[in-house]
Amino acid sequence: MRNPMPKLLLFLTIMLFSIGIQAQDEVKNKVVQAMKTGNSKELAEHFIPNLDLTVKEASDVYSKAQAEQIIRKFFNDNPPTDLVIEHTGVSKLGDKYFIGILRTSNGQFRVTFFLKKTDTVFQVKQLRIETSKNDF
Repeated sequence: MRNPMPKLLLFLTIMLFSIGIQAQDEVKNKVVQAMKTGNSKELAEHFIPNLDLTVKEASDVYSKAQAEQIIRKFFNDNPPTDLVIEHTGVSKLGDKYFIGILRTSNGQFRVTFFLKKTDTVFQVKQLRIETSKNDF
């Protein structure tokens, strides 16, 4: 009689990995949708408590509430029309990152955000909205 444990462990490992990927993709999709629609409140729901935020030339670590206000002002000044993710990858620390172009009524901006797994959820740990240098 063969021991079914190795196959069972492999199956469970694959299932847990695929669930993690789906959760990460779900958060990424919600972040992208919030940015496309200029919804700073929905976007901030996915932030870690203290976010590394860059908006244009201003950069610092902000509380979730402060970051939401800064992004709301940015969206009010630059109403988004679309966000297209151009590149994805994994950082040296294992965080998934996404780079794209945010199109607004006032031009294009390069967006980069990092997702970090905290407990059982993925959250945005860093967000950059920078003037686009047309590098895509």
